[in-house]
Formats: sequence, structure tokens, C-alpha cells
Amino acid sequence: MSILTEALKRLLTGDEPTLTASAFTTKQRQALEQFARDTRLLELVKQGRSTLYKVLNRQSILNYLRQQHPIDVNDLPADIPERSRNIGLDRNSKTGKTRHACYYLLMKAWDASVIWQDNTHCLPVAELTERFGVASLQIKADIPQIDISVDIVNNLNLRWQCTGPLLLVENQALFDQCDWLPADFSGCLIYYGGQLSDLLLHWFSSDKRADTIILFPDYDGVGLSNYVRLKQALPPETNLQFYWLPDWEDKLPRYGNAEVWLNTRQVFENAFQKLTTLDLLTDDFIKLGQLSQHYGKVLEQEAIWLTR
Repeated sequence: MSILTEALKRLLTGDEPTLTASAFTTKQRQALEQFARDTRLLELVKQGRSTLYKVLNRQSILNYLRQQHPIDVNDLPADIPERSRNIGLDRNSKTGKTRHACYYLLMKAWDASVIWQDNTHCLPVAELTERFGVASLQIKADIPQIDISVDIVNNLNLRWQCTGPLLLVENQALFDQCDWLPADFSGCLIYYGGQLSDLLLHWFSSDKRADTIILFPDYDGVGLSNYVRLKQALPPETNLQFYWLPDWEDKLPRYGNAEVWLNTRQVFENAFQKLTTLDLLTDDFIKLGQLSQHYGKVLEQEAIWLTR
């Protein structure tokens, strides 16, 4: 709901068609004053040292609100997706809450011993990777499900765990083309698409999903922030590691991105403060901070294929 909508609804729900400016926030007052100038449906009245907002045409304001918000929240079905709800309320799928009800954990594995399992079901990641190119686990806040491309098996047990380490990569290129992986890699490769979702972090926090989880993000503010968020979410018994590219110290000044550094510098510095607070500031992180500050650059994951 917009700032103007909230203010107009407050005006219309009062017993009197006037309210003092003190009943609204600064941004609401600004929105109401602009609305009054644009529509002449409100009047600003000085009363001593106060300002009153007076409704001049209640029906026209109601019509305006119905045009902006076609459906009242109480008239919406409870089970429709959030984006559909937002369209009904605000004619815009991206306003309000846009979090989806589930998250799809996309993964690959090549070692037959890498299996996701609970007390009832088994997800053979390597077999599915060979047959379909990818395996996935549908995660919900309360009920996860297996998605095996052709079959979906419902599961009511929340305790999914993987027999091997999890390696999370931020960019799809590294998930698509996996020749950069060490020859002895025997874990589960997972793609998370730039930002670790709150739903995924909540799922990780609710149980130990693997003995070891390795995060391989871009070496920028967002990547470091995700590492901190993941560390804070994981159970203490989970071993979290940061993936360092071979020769990353040489790659950063040569292939680093100055624009991304400028755009994420504040996030980068905030993440470093949290790394210090959480006692996670290793020698490699200190070196990364020094080199990024010195060159004004950050390193993106795709540099892993550049060997010269």
C-alpha cells in the first residue's frame, strides 16, 4: 500500500472529514499536499498554528482508491500467490510482499554416493543429473517436496540431509559449465542465483543439512554479506567454508570490476565489520579487503576460467 493510500484511508475512516497534520508522518503530509494540488479533492486549512486536511469530495476519493486498489484485502482468497495478491491490491505484482511460498534447490552431482535423504525418501542426485541434467528439491517453510522432473513425491518429514558437502555457487555460468570443479570434488553443487533467499536460509537453520557447506560467491559486498547471513543461519555443528579461487590475488587487480566495487562498497565494508564481530576474519579475508581497497575492484566468479 502506498504512502498516499494509507493517508487517504486514515482521512476517510475518521468520524470527521478533517484531521490535523500531526496525525500523519512527514511523507504522508507531503503526499496529501501533492494530491490536494493535483486533484482539488482535499483542502488544507490553517487553524491557529495547526494545519487541517479537509475532505472536499469523499466519493471521488473513494473512486480514486478503488481505481488504484481494485480489490480489498479482505476479499482476496487466502491461497493465491503473493504476486497475484499484489496485482489485486495495487495493480502491480512487485509491490508489498513478493516472497514466494517455495524455493527450488537446483543441484548437480557426479559421485553416486551423493544422496539427499530423510527417514523415508531418497534423492539420488548423481543419477538424476546424468538422466536430466539437474535435480531439484522443492523447499517450503513447512513441507518440502522432491521434484524429479517427471515425478513429484510429497514428503511430510522436514529432516532432509545430504551425504556429501554442499558447494553453493552464485552465478549460473558456473552451474552450467562445471569443468572448473576440482577433479576430486565429491559433493553436491547448488545454484542460488545471486542472493540467498530468506526461505532457504530459514530451511538451512532448521536442521543440519550437511556436515560441510561451502559458499562460492562473487568477491564483492553482496557475496560477503551472503557469507555472513549463511553463517548466522547455520546450526553451530555445520562447517561453513568460503571458496577461494586459485590465484585469486593475481586475478583481482587484472580482471576485477571497478563499477561493482563502487556499487557495493558500503555493503562490502558492512560485511567486513560483521566478519570481525563474528570472529570470521581470516588472513584471506583481510587480504581481500586490502586488495579491493587498494585497486578499487572486486572479483567476479567467472574469472575462474581465466588462467593467464
